Amino acid sequence: MSRVDTARILFKGILNPSDWSNPAPAYDLKYDLENYFNTKVYPLNSGRSAIYTILKSVGIGEGDEVIVQAYTCNAVPNPILWNSATPIYADIDENTLNTTFENLEKKISEKTKAIILQHTFGRPGPVEEAVKLVKKHKLLLIEDCAHSLGAKYKGKKLGTFGDLAIISFGREKVISSLAGGAILVNKAELEKPIAKFISNLSYPSFYTFLKEFNNYFAWRLLIRRILFKQSGKRFLSLLNKHDFFNVVTSQKELEGEKPSWYPKLLPGTLAQIAIQEFSKLENMNVERNKIARFYEENIKNSNFRLLSPHEGIYLRFVLLHKKPSLVFLKAEKMGFWFGNWYNSPIYPKGINTAKFQYEQGSCLKAEEVARETINLPNYPGMTKSEAQKIVNFINSYEL
Repeated sequence: MSRVDTARILFKGILNPSDWSNPAPAYDLKYDLENYFNTKVYPLNSGRSAIYTILKSVGIGEGDEVIVQAYTCNAVPNPILWNSATPIYADIDENTLNTTFENLEKKISEKTKAIILQHTFGRPGPVEEAVKLVKKHKLLLIEDCAHSLGAKYKGKKLGTFGDLAIISFGREKVISSLAGGAILVNKAELEKPIAKFISNLSYPSFYTFLKEFNNYFAWRLLIRRILFKQSGKRFLSLLNKHDFFNVVTSQKELEGEKPSWYPKLLPGTLAQIAIQEFSKLENMNVERNKIARFYEENIKNSNFRLLSPHEGIYLRFVLLHKKPSLVFLKAEKMGFWFGNWYNSPIYPKGINTAKFQYEQGSCLKAEEVARETINLPNYPGMTKSEAQKIVNFINSYEL
């Protein structure tokens, strides 16, 4: 979707506030997604709202355990905590950034009720093994497809293997409506309790829309132009302190606490953006994958470790280095925008790990990979010449 189209929808939302709570666009999005996945879909205002709603609807709560992988975002364990359940962290394979059958199985206890299987950055997790595991132990399998919308495994769409799945339309996701997400229901008997719970939800306040509006235009027109300057960073910090933006992760969430705006319905204005973004899904994934393949073929610096190619999508292109902070510093001086998903076993670095019930040293591979992670840009619309500049920078980088 072009920036002009997004801007047009956002300005229309300002002029017609009733669009915010108009249910029609969300129903249209639901229809598109149901046709795409051939299953029942329920749009919500975020991926974490989707996880929370699933757990609440099926009765997972105090005394129950839900297995998730380390090397993840706080948006995954947070909804578990908000339901008074306990997140149990499984380690990862450092070559896939996903957990494994062995790591999952050894975390199962008599208290385990569900496994949330993450497809990290669009790389398929161990879906076949996980399906066998949940059948053996009579657990619920929830696929986390926040990074993998449009990805397939052996010709079958991710999100259709588990009993349920969640997708996200948040900022920096495969498609973005600024905020948003959805539940995929693949098991018929789970549809009724989820639909009942969602029927009692309301829309986020219009004030939330104003902050989303600020997010989009401040980022597009101002922040990206000044972010590499110290004055720009100070200005951004000042805006955040005065609640100018609808931040991706609130201070409450960094402490494992639940903000009032989760869970909510997907507002009509954001659903309109999601519909237009979804229509470009395949093209955007093809563009991302082309840049990723270019990196795989051309990066030759042995001080960086690349992961093996995969058949999914490349929301982020990851390479590993023993001292990523120095790489980030030099890249910033060159005007390159490198990412740090995930710089901690539970992203972002600096969260209160005790509140998330994560024990340091319990997932050693996840911790090691988090210390070394660098994301190279591979956004839709990126040109080969831009990618070549990144390749040149990496290949010429010295310790």
